[in-house]
Amino acid sequence: MKGRGFALIVTFVFMTALAVMTMAIISMVSSNTRSAGFQLDDTKALYLAQAGVDNILSDVRAGRPVAAVPAPIPLGDGTVEYVAVTRVSDTLTIDVRGKMPLDRPASGKEVKARLVAVYTDDGSGKFLACSSWKESYEQ
Repeated sequence: MKGRGFALIVTFVFMTALAVMTMAIISMVSSNTRSAGFQLDDTKALYLAQAGVDNILSDVRAGRPVAAVPAPIPLGDGTVEYVAVTRVSDTLTIDVRGKMPLDRPASGKEVKARLVAVYTDDGSGKFLACSSWKESYEQ
């Protein structure tokens, strides 16, 4: 009769250990999924900022005038904001912000990009050759 309660205790300990391991695995998977979401939004914000810089550069290379800074442009899951675009003689400075919306799990990630490029100009407004190029990004 003494051995009958022992099986119940062993079963209870085994089930408790199994429950603890399951909860630990669920917690780890949830944490990794959330971390991957943050990294994905960081990467998307970086690509949005780079897309904004590329858009302005294509206008400059085509000889189109660089107008005033436009309103935020929706692109993909986020937006591109042109903070400042200045062109002084042969130097072009572009400040752009790639932003993910606040309703996303990563809550409004943004990357600021700055490009300073020195070009030679043939007088027509088109930049011909680049002699200096510096990009920087910050979160």
